[in-house]
Amino acid sequence: MQKMTDEALLDLAYEIFLEMAGENLSAQEIALFNEKFAECGEIALFDTAENWEEEIGVLIDPEQFAEVWIGLTDAEGQMRHVFAKCLINYDQSEPDFHMIW
Repeated sequence: MQKMTDEALLDLAYEIFLEMAGENLSAQEIALFNEKFAECGEIALFDTAENWEEEIGVLIDPEQFAEVWIGLTDAEGQMRHVFAKCLINYDQSEPDFHMIW
């Protein structure tokens, strides 16, 4: 397995987000993203949650997938507004992802 670096995972999640946001976010959400992301936006890796099977209907191996959140942080640096959560396969040779908006 050719495991992607954390930086590559974050870049890929952001790229996927930008490609799909127009079809999945409301006009208000897109306006908020465009207005605030440069100032307080964050793309962050989290431990892979155990409820992805409920969300996507497929059992996944949490060791093979990374969970990336894209959102806005508050003054304390806590992510308070999440636009999307992205599940991405670490293996570059088997690209696979799922998004929750």
